[in-house]
Amino acid sequence: MSALQGRAVYDFEGDVANGELTFQADDLLHILNQDVGEGWWEAQNANGEQGLIPEAYVEIISYSEPTMPPPPPPPSYGPPASAGPPADTTDNLQQPVETQSFNNVSETRDYSQHENQVSPESYEDAWDDDWEDDNSSTTEQNLPGGGNFGLSQPNRDTKASSDSTKPGGTVKKSFSRFSTFAKSGGEAYMMGVMPTTKVSETDLVPIIETQNGYEWTPLSEVFSCQVTSPKKESKLKGLKSYIAYQLIPSFSGIRVSRRYKHFDWLHERLEEKFPTVCVPPLPDKQISGRYEDDFILERMRQLTYWVDRMCKHPVISRSEVFAHFVTCTEDKGWKQGKRRAEKDEFKGGNWFLTVQAPPSTLDQEKTESDIDQYYKFIKTMDDSVKKMLAVNQDSMRKHCGPFKKEFQKIGSAFADISKSFELDDRPYGSSLTIAIKHTGETYTEIGSLFESQPRKDLMPLFERLFEYKGMLSAFPDILQVQKASMVKVRECKKAEDDQKMDPADVATVAQRGDVVSYSTLAEINQFSKNRVQDFKAMIKDYLTEQIQFYQTITNKLQETLILYND
Repeated sequence: MSALQGRAVYDFEGDVANGELTFQADDLLHILNQDVGEGWWEAQNANGEQGLIPEAYVEIISYSEPTMPPPPPPPSYGPPASAGPPADTTDNLQQPVETQSFNNVSETRDYSQHENQVSPESYEDAWDDDWEDDNSSTTEQNLPGGGNFGLSQPNRDTKASSDSTKPGGTVKKSFSRFSTFAKSGGEAYMMGVMPTTKVSETDLVPIIETQNGYEWTPLSEVFSCQVTSPKKESKLKGLKSYIAYQLIPSFSGIRVSRRYKHFDWLHERLEEKFPTVCVPPLPDKQISGRYEDDFILERMRQLTYWVDRMCKHPVISRSEVFAHFVTCTEDKGWKQGKRRAEKDEFKGGNWFLTVQAPPSTLDQEKTESDIDQYYKFIKTMDDSVKKMLAVNQDSMRKHCGPFKKEFQKIGSAFADISKSFELDDRPYGSSLTIAIKHTGETYTEIGSLFESQPRKDLMPLFERLFEYKGMLSAFPDILQVQKASMVKVRECKKAEDDQKMDPADVATVAQRGDVVSYSTLAEINQFSKNRVQDFKAMIKDYLTEQIQFYQTITNKLQETLILYND
């Protein structure tokens, strides 16, 4: 099989710890593998060193001819028959063609296995079939459970909540040899590796300049999407059960049925497509207790928050993949839209080709200073939100436990006094006995109010804070994309100073870096505007419920006090 020869166009200082290969401009490289990942190849230099290289730094110059093995020796050169049985060559024939150590992991390659590989289309069909059987053989079960959705009865016992300081949701932090920027195709975008398809007008994402800075073009009409009517369904003749939710977008009113794995699929597509857009994590997937009423209701609320935020985002809500998710009702249409989204050419680094940034050049030093400052803000806010979550969680525990018990103890103490007073049945003391008994009942009732109050104020606040904790955990990756683009601009400017890169090419790279920076600044503005609106609303709601709660307690105590005026 022929192998490619390439020549380095620019200098590249690789990270040895990540298995990258360092080379200089004009070095000849032997390309070993072009299917490593988006924007990366595996290559070998003249010294026999192997590693990963960015494809945008190399140009292909020729195909090297394979080295032909020497012809087999003539029979007369072999060992005489009397020398014993011929050597068994079976082991040699079955040895792998190539064994190499890469990134501290021993990897064995047997190229003969490719002859029997399954085609990509077969994998896609198998994947799509798995999604199709959700609809084709799905049945609603008439379950014996007494819950609201045909589920098991909820377990009302207090469960230990998950540690609020741990990352939650579906933000996947899988280990990768490449940086987020390189893996998403950012390197290739910065160096001008373009897809074959042209950007259509409908795919363009404009950024405008306002008095508050750079922003995504706002939505002319904001729509909403209800998540409702969860129902336990099954497939494979009841062998597999799941919960299906109904989504109802406000602009159509047409119901679509979606499972949790459909939400998870959408989440992956959005993260993959938009490198500088904050996609909140989904609620955690749960195995035990997932068919209880309490869990279903809580997940439905969290999914509603998630979809609502997606509907309000001016970039995500306009995207084809999100529209497909909230509108597609047919199996065939779902499969086509699913494949189209997964093969989208304008995702990752290529998505920046769709961004219409202002024409002015950004001040790189000021932009980086602003990004660094915002990174500090994100870190500080993340710490404060985690602290608030911990305090909130502790307060909920106290409301349902110690606070309730303390007021019930007070109520019980007053009740004991009233019982002792009942033993003295003199007429002039009966009204006092009744008042003291009522006082005990009031304090016992106040204890019950403390137990039920978290559902009205602390729990809603906790859920919204938890949502923000997830977004804050995703934001550093967005800022890192911008930082990586600036590093690339500086590298190219250094190459220009060393007369290794044309000034016009460097200017083009700097323009692309500005597009990344503009999109990051627009998302920062979007997040900040949402933060102000959301925290104002959530704290206002919390205080309103707190005022009503303590007014209720005050009214009950005043009603009790009147009994002593007689």
